[in-house]
Amino acid sequence: MPRAQKAAIYCRVSTLHQVDRDSLPMQRQDMINYAKYVLGIEEYEVFEDAGYSGKNTDRPAFQAMMERIESGEFSHVLVWKIDRISRNLLDFATMYARCKKLGVTFVSKNEQFDTSTAMGEAMLKIILVFAELERNMTSERVASTMNARAAEGKWNGGRVPFAYRYDRETDSFSIRDDEAKVALELKDIYLRTHSLTYTARLLNEAGRRTRRGYAWAPVTVAIILRSPFYRGTYRYNYRDESDTTFSFKGQQDWILCEKHHPPLFSDADCKQIDFWLKKNRRQHGKATHTQRKLVHIFAGLIRCGACGSNYIASISRARASGYRPSMYLCGGRRRSGTCKNRFVNDILVGNFVFNYISNMIRLRSAFRPRWTAARIQKFLLEGDVFAGVAPSTDTVRRVRAVLLASGSGTVKYQPSGEARVSTTAQARKKNLQAELEKNRRALSRLMHLFLYAEEEMSQVDFLREKHRLRDNITRLQGDIEKEQQASIFASSLTDEEFLQKAARLLFQDAMAHGNIDFPTLAMRVGNLELKKFVNAVVEQIVVLDGHITQITFANGETHTFLYQ
Repeated sequence: MPRAQKAAIYCRVSTLHQVDRDSLPMQRQDMINYAKYVLGIEEYEVFEDAGYSGKNTDRPAFQAMMERIESGEFSHVLVWKIDRISRNLLDFATMYARCKKLGVTFVSKNEQFDTSTAMGEAMLKIILVFAELERNMTSERVASTMNARAAEGKWNGGRVPFAYRYDRETDSFSIRDDEAKVALELKDIYLRTHSLTYTARLLNEAGRRTRRGYAWAPVTVAIILRSPFYRGTYRYNYRDESDTTFSFKGQQDWILCEKHHPPLFSDADCKQIDFWLKKNRRQHGKATHTQRKLVHIFAGLIRCGACGSNYIASISRARASGYRPSMYLCGGRRRSGTCKNRFVNDILVGNFVFNYISNMIRLRSAFRPRWTAARIQKFLLEGDVFAGVAPSTDTVRRVRAVLLASGSGTVKYQPSGEARVSTTAQARKKNLQAELEKNRRALSRLMHLFLYAEEEMSQVDFLREKHRLRDNITRLQGDIEKEQQASIFASSLTDEEFLQKAARLLFQDAMAHGNIDFPTLAMRVGNLELKKFVNAVVEQIVVLDGHITQITFANGETHTFLYQ
């Protein structure tokens, strides 16, 4: 059924003097007559903005009209001249693109642009071509200015890196002693442990915090270790800001200014940092192994309890059932033969890890406050796979404390996608997202005002406001990322979301009865899905003499096991 013909007539004058005289009434009557007698549209509504400039579209009547156009109320938009919409071609191009997508015909009376005709459509396309050209040239001019400043070693703004302070008057950086001590401690811990996770954990245990008071996370540790800023180099134009995820550009586009400011890390330390970051990235199986035909489920997670090396994955022989597990051997033993730690395979590790997680889930449902530590221990290690195994006293004590703090009762397991985040967390994330969008719009508007405003804005004011908005955007993106991480990983092993994540994969019947047969589960679910699950909830597995002695979960909790 064709849409009913109804016109949105938009009028605007920029001064109250024009309102009081004939301009606004003349526009209104002229377009009403045009709608009736030329377009043949009897039904219309007039939107008027009196005393508003055409340099942008922040006008109440215009915004109200666009909202009603979005709802599908109008078939035509009629203006006296194009500049009544905006004197900025980019604003007009945005408005026209929206109308076209909604199937609304745009008509400019004086310029005879009617997009229902071939000529009107062609003329508007010419305008849009020039609008796009203007937008691209503007972007190039601004980028060229910023790149030229960076090439001269001038700071283009943004968040000042941790351990440094910036002096606007001298346009120079200096080391901030209090934060520098933490950054140097971070570097020393990493060079000793070769682990981002351990570095973050040890910093947090020592009470160290980021500049904004947050706990350290592996990702924030990695940012400092990888950043050339701590090596005295200023890097600019390395992020693709046209992408909302701020991905990296090719290195040929980067601007690097060496000896820009005092370095915090020595050249020797930087070489060691790069060596271990590259080595761990190559050996860590979360990304590299998933591309192979055979997926090694526990690749990158198993560490030698004797020498501390990562275990290396390889293919093992197929079993009678058709299941072909992976085998894991200590990297130190494979390279030099100095370590004598035994190999393990998917069957041993998988049966232990998945049955232990299943027992934790069922323990959460069955636990009662009167239960003793011995009963909790028995429940955690129920099953033939745990013969001769006992959890450490500290592990049982912490599990019992968490269970008591969280309360007893049955966990309601929900299917994938139905887990609920707390109302408070949802509201907090929604507010952060709204604030982020507000700052992004403000940054876009600032660019338009700087280039097109009737009153000229100084470059100093523009850069100062641009830096402030960019800092806000970076901060809000970090806050949103922390909220997302908090919603993925539970703060303790018995939190609802952690258990539901495990329950969705291990299946209700397996959790209810225990005794998971890992090869059967792997053949039914697939190695890739099991690997995704393990990488989501397990951070590290320590093996000694063919036995699992520790499991560190993604929320930081470590469970230790003793053998008779």
